[in-house]
Amino acid sequence: MDSLTLLGIISVLAATGLLIWMRRYYSREISRLQGEVKLFKNANEYQDEAVVVFSTDYKVLSANRAARKLLQLDPFVENTKPPKEIYLQLGHSESIPIYEVIENHRSASKGTIRLEKVKMTIDDAVEYVNIYIDHSKWNVQNSIICVLQDAMRDIREEENFKKLGELDFLTELPGQFKALSDINKMVISAQRESKKIALYVFGINEFESIKTTFGLGYVNSVLRKIAEFFVGQEKENAFAYRIDGDNFLYIVENVTDSEEEALARAKEISKKMSRFLISSNKNLNLTFSIGVALFPDHGRNANKLIDHAYRALSMAQMNKDGNVAIFRTELNQVREEEIILIDEIKAGLQKKEFQVYYQPIINLKTMQVHGAEALVRWNHPRFGMITPEKFIHIAETSGLVVNIGTFVLEEVIFQQKRWDELGFKAIEVSINISARELIHYQLGEKLEQLFIDHKVDPHYFNLDMSESDAVEDPLKTEHEFTLLKKIGVNLSLDHFGVGGSSIEQLQKLPIHVFKIDRLLLNKIDEDKNHQETVRAIVVLAHALGIEVVAEGIEAKEQYTMLQKLGCDYAQGYIFSKPAPAFEFQALLRK
Repeated sequence: MDSLTLLGIISVLAATGLLIWMRRYYSREISRLQGEVKLFKNANEYQDEAVVVFSTDYKVLSANRAARKLLQLDPFVENTKPPKEIYLQLGHSESIPIYEVIENHRSASKGTIRLEKVKMTIDDAVEYVNIYIDHSKWNVQNSIICVLQDAMRDIREEENFKKLGELDFLTELPGQFKALSDINKMVISAQRESKKIALYVFGINEFESIKTTFGLGYVNSVLRKIAEFFVGQEKENAFAYRIDGDNFLYIVENVTDSEEEALARAKEISKKMSRFLISSNKNLNLTFSIGVALFPDHGRNANKLIDHAYRALSMAQMNKDGNVAIFRTELNQVREEEIILIDEIKAGLQKKEFQVYYQPIINLKTMQVHGAEALVRWNHPRFGMITPEKFIHIAETSGLVVNIGTFVLEEVIFQQKRWDELGFKAIEVSINISARELIHYQLGEKLEQLFIDHKVDPHYFNLDMSESDAVEDPLKTEHEFTLLKKIGVNLSLDHFGVGGSSIEQLQKLPIHVFKIDRLLLNKIDEDKNHQETVRAIVVLAHALGIEVVAEGIEAKEQYTMLQKLGCDYAQGYIFSKPAPAFEFQALLRK
C-alpha cells in the first residue's frame, strides 16, 4: 500500500471520528438546551403572572397555567383562537375586543406596550389587570407576547390611600376632604327640605404658645382628647371633623336656628368641652374661639361655608369681649381690603416705598442726644406718608412684618455705618422687633451676619420688644434674648408697666432698658398716682441695673417731673418729631 493510499485512509478515519465526536457533542448540547427550554417552560407554566403568546391573527400559540385560568382557555389547545371573547375597557372608554386594543396601540408604539388598571371582561367574569404587550423588533417570530398582572392589589391600595386621606391620622376623626364632600351632600339635602346647616370652626386660644411651652407630645394628647369630646357629641344630624392644626369643624344639619340661636349653641358646646377636658385632667384649662357660618345665609357650597366660618373665627380670636363670632357680609369687604393691602405692602417693599425715620432719645441729665429710635414709615403711592398704625396689624397677621423688620434692620445698620464714615458721634439706635421675628425667624443669626457684612459694632444697637410680647412665652424669650446678648446687642422692654411681667421674669431677662408706656406719663406733672408708679419703676429698674426711657413726652412739665423722679432718658415731640436720616443728622451735629 503506497503512502498516498495510507494517507487517504487516515484522513477518512479522522473525518469519521470527528463526525462521531461532533454528533455526540451536539447531541449533548441539544439535550441540554431542550432541558433548559423545558425548565423555562415549567417555570413559566407555574409563575403567578399570566403569559400568553398570540400569532399575528390572534390565535393562541402558547399560554401558561395562569393565562389559561384567567382567559378561560381550553387546556392543551394551541394555535386556535380563544373560545370566549376577551373585552378590555381603558378608563371610561367603551369595552372593545382585546385584539382591537392591541392593534390600536401597535400602530402608535413600536416597543413594549404597557396598559394599567384595565377592566377585562370574559362572559360575566370581570378582572382588573395590568397588561404588557411585546411586539418589538427583538420578537423574531413576529408573535405577540402578552403578560397580564393582577391589578386589584394596586386598586385596593389606592382606595385605602384615599380613605386615609379622608381620615385624620392623629385624632381618627374625618379630615378636611371628607368634610368638603359631606357638606356638599348636606347642601343638596338642605335645599330640598328648606332647612339650614350650621358650621362651627373651633380654634384653641394661644395654641402656638402652648405648643412652644409644653411641646408637641402634649399638644397631640390635647388634640386627641378634644376629638374624643366631639365623638361624644355626634348624633344623627351632627358630625365632627379635624380640618387642620388646632381647628375642629362641627356641623349640625337640618336646623332652623336663627343667628342668635347658633351663637348660643356654640357657647354651650364650648362650655361642655371645657368641662370635659377639666374632668379628664384638671390642668387642661383651655379656652376656645369659635367661628360660625350658616347655610344658606353665608354660602351655598362647602368651600364658601368653611371660608366664611374661618373668617368668623378670625374675628372671634380678635374680639376681647367674647370668643364666638358669626360670619357677617361686611367681613368679606374687610378681607378684600386686607388682601389689597397685603399686595401693596409686597409691592412697596420691592419699590423701596418704605423709609426709616429717627426720633432722638434725650439724656435728661445733660439734655444732649443720647440715641434714637428707628421708626418705619410708608410713602404710600395713594395715601402719602403713613405710620405703622395703618398697616402693622395686617403685616403681623400675614407674616410680612418679618420682611418689613428685615428692611429696617438692614437700613439702620447701613445708616450707622454711613454716620461712622462721616465722623458723627456714635449713638445707640433702638429698633422695634415683634415676637414673631424673635421666636420664629432666627433673628440672632440674621443680625450677626449683618454686623459682620457691614463691619459695625453691635453694641450701638438696641432691640425693642413690647413687655406683653416678651412675657407671652417667657422661656423662649429668655433663650433668644440670651443669644442676642452674646452677639453684643442691647435689649429693652417697650410699653413697660402695662404688660404684666413679674420681678422673677425680669431678673432672668438680660434687659438693658425699660421704656415706660406713655399711658403712665399722661399728666404726670399733676397725677400723684402716676408719679408714684413711675418712681417705683425707676427704683426697681436701677436696682436691677436697668436704665429707664420715658416715651411720648410733649410738654416741658412732663420731662421736668421725670428729672425729679430720676428717669434717665426721654423722647417725644417736645424734643423732635421722627425725621428722615438726613434731617436727624442736623441734631447730631449740634
